Amino acid sequence: MDAPMTTLTQLSPSERIARLQALANDSEAAAKMAVELIDCVVDADEEIRNWASEALENLEAPLASEAAKIAKQISNPADDAAYWALKLLGRLGEEAKSQEAQIAAALKPERALKVQQNAAWALGKIGDVSSATRGLLETAAGSSDARLAQLAKQALSGN
Repeated sequence: MDAPMTTLTQLSPSERIARLQALANDSEAAAKMAVELIDCVVDADEEIRNWASEALENLEAPLASEAAKIAKQISNPADDAAYWALKLLGRLGEEAKSQEAQIAAALKPERALKVQQNAAWALGKIGDVSSATRGLLETAAGSSDARLAQLAKQALSGN
């Protein structure tokens, strides 16, 4: 994989599925393609979505150099794209600190619950947060959703 690769979107659906299947078993290669994998989780083809999710699930952490590009996916109106962006940034831990404001913005109640939950989890992983983010986490800690409230409380206790 030393040569530049064709992007996943340039492949036919069957080629994309084959490539995603390979990426699901190659975390190192998947780390280099995290942004494209996030794009694939909102593909119209269910098999492509499933294999992209599998590759992301098996990915330990994306490249830290891709954090800003991944963070742009948080504002994607597709909940699955935002969900995975937050999950990957959380896996980066403190290396995603510069994306704190974008992560915290996903705590807003207009976002899907799974997106808010991943935002709270990711904030807990990046370490110390700003007072503005603490305020959003405190609001989330009072959520009627037990999981969101717990994740927000954990994030606050780590700060």
